[in-house]
Amino acid sequence: MAPRASRLRPTLARFSRVLDRLGALVATAVGVTLLAFVVLSLAPGDPLAARADAERGLALDAARRARLERELGLDRPLPVRYLRWLAGACRGDLGRSWRTGQPVTREIAARLPATLELNLAALLLVLGIGAPLGWWMAIRVGSRAERAAGLLVLALYAVPSFWLALLLQQVLAVEWRILPLYGRPSVGSAGIAGHLRHLVLPALALGLHQLAFYARFARDTALAGLGAGHARLARALGGAPLRIALLHGIRPSLVPLATLLGLLVPGLATGSVLIENIFGWPGLWRLFLQAVLDRDLPLVLGLTLMAGLLTVAGNLVADLLAALADPRLRAGAGEAR
Repeated sequence: MAPRASRLRPTLARFSRVLDRLGALVATAVGVTLLAFVVLSLAPGDPLAARADAERGLALDAARRARLERELGLDRPLPVRYLRWLAGACRGDLGRSWRTGQPVTREIAARLPATLELNLAALLLVLGIGAPLGWWMAIRVGSRAERAAGLLVLALYAVPSFWLALLLQQVLAVEWRILPLYGRPSVGSAGIAGHLRHLVLPALALGLHQLAFYARFARDTALAGLGAGHARLARALGGAPLRIALLHGIRPSLVPLATLLGLLVPGLATGSVLIENIFGWPGLWRLFLQAVLDRDLPLVLGLTLMAGLLTVAGNLVADLLAALADPRLRAGAGEAR
């Protein structure tokens, strides 16, 4: 029985970890949507104004106001309204937009590809340039090139993303006219090359700030490994510099970098709110800002739910990547429990 129990223990540990993640997913979804519901419901203003504007500006008299309140469920107490929305969300029904009358799921599905495209491009920029740049800075620490790169990284991290976006527009689109100023044309109308040209500026504005942070983090973690005793011993024994850098600098930094990726993904998503509006990018977070201004509660709740799920999914991806980078984490998962 003992060998069989020892074989089952890792499986049970993994199953328990999945249950923990599912519990965190549910708690996050309920918490963020409840907070958004209470804040937006108690905010000053008329929640029926957006619906009235959508209906060609018809007079919002007492009779019509009462009809709209019954139609939208605003005549019920706040706890009842939230529980009704939560029950519908569990069935996959996020309600209808108060402004357009369209299902929230349809509104989200229409804008989701643009946001995924922008965030994926920014993520590839961060991972493809940020991590290698940080490792190179760790290997060349103390050189003039490393100090110059460090100043550039520090400047990119200190500059607000919205100011950087406006600067990129002014230089690359207005003065040099290298790239389009804003918008997202379809592939059919502009071709693949034209579509990608419109993607470059918003992806740079969204990714450069996170790239600077990621590069600095990669430099510091790799530098800590290269300064450890075993790395100094390897250099004293005449080890190849490239092999020492790979084994004692880059490889130990993979786990913390993978963990940081869990915070990077939702960070890019929240940063898209300003970037999508500055560049006229028709994504989810431009829709979110408009929904907040219109007090379109069902749409705000649906997008808030997506943001919460994205945060939990980012943490889960970070755990998986960390386990792939360091097999000891997989082996120790069961023992830790």
